[in-house]
Amino acid sequence: MYKEHHSVMNHLNPKGAVNKKKDLRAKLKLALKILKIAGFLLIIISMLWGCIQMYQKDYVVSQIIDMTGTKVFAPGTAFEIVITSLGEIGGKTHIGGPEIEYGYNGITSWAEAFSRTGGSLFYGLFVYPMGFLLVGILKGFSGTLNPDLSTSQQQAYGIAAFFSIFFTVLIVKTITLAFSWKSQKNQEKMQMLQLKQAEITAKYKGKKDTQSRQKQQMETSALYKKEGLSPMGAITGSFASLPFLFAIYAVVRSTRALKVANIGAISLIEAPWERLTHGEPIYIVLLVVYFPLQVVSMLLPTILQYVKQKSSTLTEAQRKARKKQLIMQLVMMVVFIFVVATVSSGVAIYWILSSSYQISQTLGFHFYNQKQVKRGDRERQRRLRQMNKTTKQIASKQTTSK
Repeated sequence: MYKEHHSVMNHLNPKGAVNKKKDLRAKLKLALKILKIAGFLLIIISMLWGCIQMYQKDYVVSQIIDMTGTKVFAPGTAFEIVITSLGEIGGKTHIGGPEIEYGYNGITSWAEAFSRTGGSLFYGLFVYPMGFLLVGILKGFSGTLNPDLSTSQQQAYGIAAFFSIFFTVLIVKTITLAFSWKSQKNQEKMQMLQLKQAEITAKYKGKKDTQSRQKQQMETSALYKKEGLSPMGAITGSFASLPFLFAIYAVVRSTRALKVANIGAISLIEAPWERLTHGEPIYIVLLVVYFPLQVVSMLLPTILQYVKQKSSTLTEAQRKARKKQLIMQLVMMVVFIFVVATVSSGVAIYWILSSSYQISQTLGFHFYNQKQVKRGDRERQRRLRQMNKTTKQIASKQTTSK
C-alpha cells in the first residue's frame, strides 16, 4: 500500500503541522522555565550554605582575648586560595610576629575548592572562579602575584589590585544583568505596579476569609499579567547578585593575592572601622565615598519615578506604600553602612564600584525607556496621520464619484 510522505501529509493537513510546532514550543518553554527555576534554587541554596559555612568555627580564624588580656588568634581552619597555575606561591601566614601563625587549607585548584570545603557549592561555583578571575586580572596588570612589599613595587601592586577589582565588578555585574535584564529594564514599571498593588491590598485589608483572599490573589495576578511582568522575575532579579556579593567577601578574606595588597595606606584585608579606632583616619575615606553612592543608587529609581509622576495624584494607599518603601530603603542604607564599616576594605571598594555601576545602569535603563516611550508616541502619531489621510482620500473619492 502506498505510504504518504510526511511532507505531503503536512501539506494536506497544515493545521496538524502547526499544532506540532506549537506543542514543541510549549515543551521547550516549559523546559526552559524548569531550568531557570532549578538554576535559581541552586544559586540560593549554595549562597545560604556558603553564608552559614563561612561563620562556622572550623572555617574561620577568630581573634580572642586570653586570660592575661592579650589578643591572640583562636585555632581554626582558614581557607586560603592560592592560584598556583598563575604562578602564585603559598605558605603559612604569620600574624603579629614569627611566633604566631595559623593553619589553613590551601585551595590551589577548582577540584580542591570542593574537596577541602566539604563539597561546598558556594566555594566551588562562586568563590574559586571569582577568585581565579580577579587574580588573573591582577597578574595581567602587575605582572606578578608575589610582590616584594618592602619596595616601591607595593604601590604599583596596590593600583593593580584596585583595577582588578574594578574589572571584576564590570564582569560580574554584566553576568548578573543577564539574569535580571527584564526586571532592571522594567524597574520603574515595577515600582508603579507596587503602588497599584497597594490599592488592592488596602481594598482587602482586614478581610481574612477565603473568598476575599482568593479575589485579592486573582486581582494581583491580573495586574501583573496586564503589565506583562512576573513576580518570580522580580524576585530572581533581586537575588541574582547576592551570591556574587557574598563571594567577593569570601574572596577578599581568602585570596592570598589580595591579603598582601595595599592601596596607598589602605590594606584590603583590614576593616575600616577597626583601623579608625586604632588611629588610622585614612580609612574614613571609604565610608565618605561609599555613603553618598549607596544613597543615590538605592533612591535613584524612586526619585526618577517621582519626577515622572509628579503631575499625577496618588491615592492615600499609594502614598502610604511609597512612604513605607522609603523607610525600608533608609533602614537598608543604615545596615549597609554598618556592614561596610566592619567588612574588609577590599569588599568596601568592591561595593563602591558596584554602586557606581548600579547608578549608571539605572540611568541607562531610564533613558532607554524614555526613548522607547517617545518612539512609541511618534509611531502612534504617524499611524493616526496615515489613518486620517486614508480616510480623507476615501471621502474624496466618494465625493468625486457622486
